[in-house]
Amino acid sequence: MGLAAVMAATAAGALAVAVDRHPGRLALAERLGATALSVTPADLPERIRRLTDGGAQYALDTTGSAPLINDALRSLRPTGHLGLVARLHTALPLEPGTLDRGRRISHICEGDAVPGLLIPRLTALWQAGRFPFDELIRIYPLADINQAERDCESGRVVKPVLIP
Repeated sequence: MGLAAVMAATAAGALAVAVDRHPGRLALAERLGATALSVTPADLPERIRRLTDGGAQYALDTTGSAPLINDALRSLRPTGHLGLVARLHTALPLEPGTLDRGRRISHICEGDAVPGLLIPRLTALWQAGRFPFDELIRIYPLADINQAERDCESGRVVKPVLIP
Protein backbone atom coordinates (compact mmCIF):
# COMPACT_ATOMS: atom_id res chain seq x y z
CA MET A 1 0.00 0.00 0.00
CA GLY A 2 2.74 2.51 0.67
CA LEU A 3 1.74 3.55 4.17
CA ALA A 4 4.83 5.74 4.46
CA ALA A 5 3.58 7.59 1.37
CA VAL A 6 0.17 7.95 3.04
CA MET A 7 1.88 9.48 6.09
CA ALA A 8 3.96 11.83 3.95
CA ALA A 9 0.94 12.93 1.90
CA THR A 10 -1.21 13.64 4.94
CA ALA A 11 1.68 15.42 6.70
CA ALA A 12 1.94 17.66 3.61
CA GLY A 13 -1.80 18.37 3.79
CA ALA A 14 -2.72 16.36 0.69
CA LEU A 15 -5.73 14.10 0.32
CA ALA A 16 -4.50 10.50 0.46
CA VAL A 17 -6.55 7.60 -0.89
CA ALA A 18 -5.19 4.22 0.13
CA VAL A 19 -6.09 1.01 -1.70
CA ASP A 20 -5.29 -2.41 -0.27
CA ARG A 21 -6.61 -5.96 -0.04
CA HIS A 22 -5.88 -6.32 3.69
CA PRO A 23 -8.51 -4.84 6.05
CA GLY A 24 -5.94 -4.29 8.81
CA ARG A 25 -3.75 -2.14 6.58
CA LEU A 26 -6.79 -0.21 5.39
CA ALA A 27 -7.74 0.49 9.00
CA LEU A 28 -4.21 1.70 9.71
CA ALA A 29 -4.32 3.92 6.61
CA GLU A 30 -7.53 5.49 7.92
CA ARG A 31 -5.92 6.09 11.33
CA LEU A 32 -3.08 7.81 9.47
CA GLY A 33 -5.54 10.15 7.73
CA ALA A 34 -6.25 8.44 4.40
CA THR A 35 -9.51 7.56 2.76
CA ALA A 36 -9.33 3.77 2.51
CA LEU A 37 -10.73 1.69 -0.35
CA SER A 38 -10.70 -2.05 -0.85
CA VAL A 39 -8.90 -3.22 -3.97
CA THR A 40 -11.85 -5.39 -5.01
CA PRO A 41 -14.45 -3.00 -6.51
CA ALA A 42 -14.67 -3.09 -10.28
CA ASP A 43 -15.32 0.67 -10.29
CA LEU A 44 -12.14 1.52 -8.33
CA PRO A 45 -10.83 4.16 -10.80
CA GLU A 46 -14.23 5.85 -10.91
CA ARG A 47 -14.46 5.92 -7.10
CA ILE A 48 -11.00 7.48 -6.87
CA ARG A 49 -11.89 10.08 -9.51
CA ARG A 50 -15.01 11.01 -7.49
CA LEU A 51 -13.03 11.28 -4.23
CA THR A 52 -10.36 13.43 -5.88
CA ASP A 53 -12.70 15.76 -7.79
CA GLY A 54 -11.94 14.43 -11.26
CA GLY A 55 -8.87 12.30 -10.70
CA ALA A 56 -5.68 12.17 -8.71
CA GLN A 57 -2.77 14.36 -9.78
CA TYR A 58 -0.34 11.81 -8.32
CA ALA A 59 -0.63 8.10 -7.61
CA LEU A 60 1.85 5.58 -6.27
CA ASP A 61 1.79 1.86 -6.99
CA THR A 62 3.62 -0.42 -4.57
CA THR A 63 2.22 -3.71 -5.90
CA GLY A 64 3.76 -4.29 -9.32
CA SER A 65 0.37 -5.69 -10.36
CA ALA A 66 -0.53 -4.86 -13.99
CA PRO A 67 -4.31 -4.68 -13.35
CA LEU A 68 -3.80 -2.33 -10.39
CA ILE A 69 -1.31 -0.20 -12.33
CA ASN A 70 -3.87 0.19 -15.11
CA ASP A 71 -6.54 1.07 -12.52
CA ALA A 72 -4.19 3.67 -11.03
CA LEU A 73 -3.58 5.19 -14.47
CA ARG A 74 -7.32 5.36 -15.12
CA SER A 75 -7.80 7.11 -11.75
CA LEU A 76 -5.50 10.00 -12.74
CA ARG A 77 -6.69 13.35 -13.99
CA PRO A 78 -5.25 14.66 -17.29
CA THR A 79 -1.48 15.25 -16.90
CA GLY A 80 -1.49 13.08 -13.75
CA HIS A 81 1.62 11.12 -12.81
CA LEU A 82 1.87 7.53 -11.58
CA GLY A 83 5.00 6.46 -9.73
CA LEU A 84 5.92 2.78 -9.60
CA VAL A 85 7.85 1.61 -6.57
CA ALA A 86 7.69 -2.19 -6.78
CA ARG A 87 9.90 -4.17 -9.10
CA LEU A 88 7.96 -5.62 -12.00
CA HIS A 89 8.40 -9.36 -12.42
CA THR A 90 6.35 -9.69 -15.60
CA ALA A 91 5.58 -7.61 -18.65
CA LEU A 92 3.39 -4.57 -18.04
CA PRO A 93 0.66 -4.47 -20.67
CA LEU A 94 -0.92 -1.03 -20.57
CA GLU A 95 -4.57 -0.90 -21.52
CA PRO A 96 -5.70 1.46 -24.30
CA GLY A 97 -6.38 4.97 -23.07
CA THR A 98 -4.40 4.73 -19.84
CA LEU A 99 -1.71 7.16 -21.02
CA ASP A 100 -4.06 9.52 -22.87
CA ARG A 101 -4.33 13.21 -22.03
CA GLY A 102 -0.77 13.64 -20.86
CA ARG A 103 -0.74 11.03 -18.12
CA ARG A 104 2.77 9.89 -17.19
CA ILE A 105 4.31 6.86 -15.55
CA SER A 106 7.79 6.48 -14.08
CA HIS A 107 9.69 4.16 -11.78
CA ILE A 108 10.88 5.55 -8.45
CA CYS A 109 14.20 4.30 -7.12
CA GLU A 110 14.79 4.61 -3.37
CA GLY A 111 12.28 7.43 -3.10
CA ASP A 112 14.06 9.59 -5.70
CA ALA A 113 15.11 11.69 -2.72
CA VAL A 114 18.27 13.23 -1.33
CA PRO A 115 18.72 11.34 1.97
CA GLY A 116 20.58 14.23 3.62
CA LEU A 117 17.51 16.42 3.11
CA LEU A 118 14.70 13.90 3.43
CA ILE A 119 15.74 12.01 6.56
CA PRO A 120 15.99 15.12 8.78
CA ARG A 121 12.56 16.27 7.53
CA LEU A 122 11.00 12.85 8.21
CA THR A 123 12.68 12.73 11.63
CA ALA A 124 11.22 16.13 12.50
CA LEU A 125 7.77 15.01 11.33
CA TRP A 126 8.11 11.83 13.43
CA GLN A 127 9.16 13.84 16.50
CA ALA A 128 6.12 16.08 15.97
CA GLY A 129 3.87 13.00 15.83
CA ARG A 130 3.04 13.53 12.15
CA PHE A 131 5.02 10.60 10.66
CA PRO A 132 4.50 7.58 12.97
CA PHE A 133 6.56 5.11 10.95
CA ASP A 134 7.12 3.05 14.08
CA GLU A 135 3.48 1.89 13.80
CA LEU A 136 4.42 0.10 10.56
CA ILE A 137 7.19 -2.11 11.89
CA ARG A 138 7.34 -5.33 13.84
CA ILE A 139 10.66 -6.70 15.01
CA TYR A 140 11.56 -10.37 14.51
CA PRO A 141 14.71 -12.26 15.45
CA LEU A 142 16.57 -13.40 12.35
CA ALA A 143 15.70 -17.02 13.20
CA ASP A 144 12.02 -16.13 12.55
CA ILE A 145 12.61 -14.88 9.01
CA ASN A 146 10.10 -17.33 7.51
CA GLN A 147 7.39 -16.22 9.97
CA ALA A 148 8.17 -12.59 9.18
CA GLU A 149 7.67 -13.28 5.48
CA ARG A 150 4.39 -15.14 6.12
CA ASP A 151 3.13 -12.31 8.33
CA CYS A 152 4.01 -9.74 5.68
CA GLU A 153 2.34 -11.73 2.91
CA SER A 154 -0.82 -12.27 4.98
CA GLY A 155 -1.06 -8.59 5.88
CA ARG A 156 -0.50 -9.14 9.63
CA VAL A 157 2.55 -6.87 9.50
CA VAL A 158 3.48 -4.03 7.16
CA LYS A 159 7.26 -3.85 7.59
CA PRO A 160 9.01 -6.77 9.25
CA VAL A 161 12.38 -5.81 10.70
CA LEU A 162 14.86 -8.65 11.26
CA ILE A 163 17.40 -8.38 14.09
CA PRO A 164 20.42 -10.72 14.01
